[in-house]
Amino acid sequence: MAITFKGKPISHGLTIGLAGALLIGCSPTRLVEQGIEKELPQYVGPAEHYDVDIDGLNIVAGTASSVVAVGDRVHPEGAPVIDRLELELKEITYDRNSEKLTKVESAQLTAVIKTPDLVDFLEAYRNVQEADITLYSPNQATLRIRPQIGDYSIPQGITVDVSGELIGDGTQLRFDVYEVRAAGINISNLTATRLSNLINPLADLNNLPIQVDISSVIVAGETIGLEVVGDPTSFSM
Repeated sequence: MAITFKGKPISHGLTIGLAGALLIGCSPTRLVEQGIEKELPQYVGPAEHYDVDIDGLNIVAGTASSVVAVGDRVHPEGAPVIDRLELELKEITYDRNSEKLTKVESAQLTAVIKTPDLVDFLEAYRNVQEADITLYSPNQATLRIRPQIGDYSIPQGITVDVSGELIGDGTQLRFDVYEVRAAGINISNLTATRLSNLINPLADLNNLPIQVDISSVIVAGETIGLEVVGDPTSFSM
């Protein structure tokens, strides 16, 4: 198969897998699953492990009831490490002649981010020299950070508490700051707007293989859970 995501073709490994299954009698479902697993690092990001399950595969009709891809410790571009990612496509139709998906009824994705991974991301890719995150149900958080704003740097050992809500904004996970607190320093230069611009977005799923919209953000313990709806038409038709 040559499936395309956002105009990027996946290799013909799946076609070879299907042909091999017909010729040597191997399970066609498992061969297709293995082909997809090999492609996922290129289109989603490297991971410790990927697993793909296909349900209701009909090679003759070119259909499948669902494809579920699960990745552990996924490293997508522009986002913290995703501790667990699950992509589910339902009611798929595939044109064997054009080698494209012709229909995807629905596409959903869930992503789980751990706070230590978000801290590592902020310290590596945002103007934050130190960070600590505390989550509060259902979607609130306090970030204790030592920011760097232009030439203005908070002295070592002094941090700023930034409180707000974790929200989904299209492909982005953002932190909507509503309170800034600091002890022993003048925080007139540390407005909520400036700090928001400094640390946002916390994550951006724009580079995932389908166009997505983060529909909800739920936190629990040290876990941030993202519910994401994918646009089925972002698969090349």
